[in-house]
Amino acid sequence: MAKAPAQQAYELDEDGYLREIVGPWVQDKHARLARYIGISRSVRAKFIGRGKAGATFIDLYSGPGRARVRDEIQAIHGSPLVAWHEAVDCGAAFTQIHVADADPQYSEAVDARLKRIHAPVFAETGPAIETVDRVVSKLDPYALHFAFLDPYNLGDLPFDIIRKLAGLKRMDILIHVSIQDLQRNLRRYIDSENSPLDSFAPGWRTQVDVSRAPELVRAKILEYWRSLLKAETMTTTETAQLIVGGKNQRLYLLAFAARHERALDFWEKVRNVDGDQQPLLL
Repeated sequence: MAKAPAQQAYELDEDGYLREIVGPWVQDKHARLARYIGISRSVRAKFIGRGKAGATFIDLYSGPGRARVRDEIQAIHGSPLVAWHEAVDCGAAFTQIHVADADPQYSEAVDARLKRIHAPVFAETGPAIETVDRVVSKLDPYALHFAFLDPYNLGDLPFDIIRKLAGLKRMDILIHVSIQDLQRNLRRYIDSENSPLDSFAPGWRTQVDVSRAPELVRAKILEYWRSLLKAETMTTTETAQLIVGGKNQRLYLLAFAARHERALDFWEKVRNVDGDQQPLLL
């Protein structure tokens, strides 16, 4: 789960650690995460067992591991706990869980919560652009890896993070791309000398005509970003799942990248968990 932005709240959970206050759309995101972990269980199982390289889950924007949907009472799991419980329930538990968050209270909370349910957790604290190096150094290059990148905005998703993860041969990545950030701040990002887009999609200024209509500029930026994934030999499906808010506002895309066709087929089967959310061409 992405680190809570300044305007969002947090509170103490019953266990004494922090939990986030989130919008209801987080459950759409977690449903797709869980379904992908479930449908890929047979592939993951081949890497699990004595003498095998293992299967890892990586979440560099983990949050505290617990949350409560705004205006509701019941607390829910954050993404690392959703992933662990789903993998256990389908009989192919991850052999390692790597979590990280820029907020030390969040990383402490998610570490404690995963340890309490006996997950094989490795926790880091710091911005994802820093923790990715520490995480990658611990990964077995022959293992099967699945990374969930869930930043709040584009500035927190430098492409170098994806590039470093993509250096692993067997790496699937589910990526939260903030369309809301791109819509709200496009003109400011274009005019800024140190634009978040420069790290999100390095080189975009030479590839995108910013004099065009805003919707076309946004589409071209995303198209160029997708080309960067391809340059890392990571293939994406032609569509990413668009998640919308309660007033049908466009919030973010869930984009999936992998090298193996079977992983891409799995994502196509699970990404549309309801009939209301529509995909968006990348």
